[in-house]
Amino acid sequence: MAADPHRHHMTVKEYLELDHSSPDAKYEYIDGIVYNVRDPQSLAGGTLAHARIALNLAILCDRLLASSPCQVFTSDVRVQLSTSRYVYPDLTISCEPADWQEDTIYNPRVIMEVLSPSTEAYDRGKKFAYYQQLANLQEYVLISTQQQAIEVFTREGNAWHYQLYQAEESALLHSLAIEIALVDVYAHVPIEPL
Repeated sequence: MAADPHRHHMTVKEYLELDHSSPDAKYEYIDGIVYNVRDPQSLAGGTLAHARIALNLAILCDRLLASSPCQVFTSDVRVQLSTSRYVYPDLTISCEPADWQEDTIYNPRVIMEVLSPSTEAYDRGKKFAYYQQLANLQEYVLISTQQQAIEVFTREGNAWHYQLYQAEESALLHSLAIEIALVDVYAHVPIEPL
């Protein structure tokens, strides 16, 4: 089945078949529309800073959570937001062993997105609105590629509380009881602190 590289309408079943049969592509599915996330015209990040920050985050979180019941997953793992929405966050942390059986996470505790100019508005807007509907999601983390800054949105009941961390600080993830030092997140990334 050929898909338009930018958008294509299909059923969830067709989407999952396409996604499973396309090892060199990665597709997100939002309400019947498929987006190729590796297409620069679609939703991709794709810069060296984006790639390095995502790698640093994965390594740091994996190390910090080594003795916990949680697992860290990179952007190769799909997250089901609802029966009609599937996405590939830059980093997903799940503490539900039932999630670790196949290729889709259903109960993420933390989702992290590394911002890029082409995706920032979507990550802050519609995508965050979609993520807020996940009952088990406790924190949403946005990491800048333009400056040394991490924004953490923490769920408290029905409200989301915001905290900005910059330069020499450490971002606190309450739901995991860990701190992520920005100096480590931005290691080998030529972004000056504010």
